[in-house]
Amino acid sequence: MGKEQDVMHGFVKQEINRFYSSFDGWSVLPVTHLKGYDQIFSAERFFHGEKESVLVLVSFEPTISSDLLKTLGTTGTGVYGQSTKTKMAVIVPMNADLSGISASTRVLFMKSFSFTDGMLVWDKNPVRKSVYDKSAPEAPVSA
Repeated sequence: MGKEQDVMHGFVKQEINRFYSSFDGWSVLPVTHLKGYDQIFSAERFFHGEKESVLVLVSFEPTISSDLLKTLGTTGTGVYGQSTKTKMAVIVPMNADLSGISASTRVLFMKSFSFTDGMLVWDKNPVRKSVYDKSAPEAPVSA
């Protein structure tokens, strides 16, 4: 059959893996889908004997509302019901309005998207062209 994912979800996974890589011990799982392409993920790892837990909001909106931040919350529940201290992070496109985000929330910027004149723009990597001058004579091959 087919996958029920949009191409934007592929970009979301790519952006999360840039910041919370499995190479560094992070385990990232989707928590909930919000409206549009916005999603909340849970990133966890054990680091120096401590469990680090981060709730990550990935949003493609030009402004982050306080309602979206309230959905993140501040505490979580571990596997065995223990209370864990959870940090919050937001991944947004470049040039997004960050006025509604508190100072305690970590803000990360997407490499693939930005807002230009209020429109979401895909910032693709420039194509590298090799310069080849046909008029220049080739160097002789010495044996």
